Amino acid sequence: MSLFCELHTNASGDRAARFADTVRRMDGARLSCCIAAACLACGARTPLSPGPLGGSDSGASSDASPVAVTLSIPLGTYEGCTSATVTTRPNFVGSTGRDGSITLRREGDGVAAAFAFPSYASGSVTFVPTAGDSAALRASQRFDVQTANAGFRVVTVTATSGALSIVGETLFLSTHGSAGSDDVRTFFHCRVPAGLQPTSIVTSAPPPGRLSDGVYRSCTAASSTDGPVRAGVTGGIGSLTVTRSAGALRLTWTDSLTPGWDCGGLDFGDAPVTAALTPGRECVIQRPCGPPPSLGPSPFPDTATLTNMRGSMRVNGNALFVDVLGDATAQACGTHDLSILCSNP
Repeated sequence: MSLFCELHTNASGDRAARFADTVRRMDGARLSCCIAAACLACGARTPLSPGPLGGSDSGASSDASPVAVTLSIPLGTYEGCTSATVTTRPNFVGSTGRDGSITLRREGDGVAAAFAFPSYASGSVTFVPTAGDSAALRASQRFDVQTANAGFRVVTVTATSGALSIVGETLFLSTHGSAGSDDVRTFFHCRVPAGLQPTSIVTSAPPPGRLSDGVYRSCTAASSTDGPVRAGVTGGIGSLTVTRSAGALRLTWTDSLTPGWDCGGLDFGDAPVTAALTPGRECVIQRPCGPPPSLGPSPFPDTATLTNMRGSMRVNGNALFVDVLGDATAQACGTHDLSILCSNP
């Protein structure tokens, strides 16, 4: 999912001074290593920098020590999942995939997700826990998925970053990668099956990246709903702005990114790695159950207000992932999900 993200932040004067002092005490070989590591760690925080958001394409922050994390996640098979694919290079094309299932199982100190979407997506990828409810993709994994850019053929995608999270009663799984010259982003949404009990997976790993304020460009999105036909819908391409104020991270984005969704901005807690949506926000959705029928009146409302909003956002490698959902009435097709993904080209 080829998105260019641009962060506008300022380097700390104290940090620069400490670095300069360290440099003076280094000899030639050690100096080269220090400069390389410092450039990798700080590049994403320099104004107009094209570098990875978290400073590493492998999903781990290069300037952080490993921390113990316990992921609590229901393992098993998630049925009735929606899917969507967006390619941004060489052409911007979004396509809705077929419904299918995702099976989560424990694999060492991580989680493996196996795709079973007939004639659309197959294969398996693994994630390493990063928080109590989310995990980051282990870089450079391959799976098969159908894309519109390839003439609706199934291609093999090499994923460089991705995120898996549980928000409320929904599993969100998004990836960013490439298939030949195509930049490919995939989005999967699944309801957590009733009766599945959470399993705790403990690991120790560096944080996958740190959340920063700034402008994230070339973002794409996908949404889904519990309507008569549960299906993924792709949005447009646009930008997302993160501003930090009074202990909160506020997200706003261009209307073209999420057609039909009007949230007026969403507030998240000011956390370093994974931030949770602040309760109390609402979003208004146009045509919550999809386009009206070609004949006769629609039995569904023209708009719906989503309440009980939940969500989280995080950085993995060179990508920012945002997942939110909210509840509407049964007549307005119940729960609605939205995923936004921004990444470097």
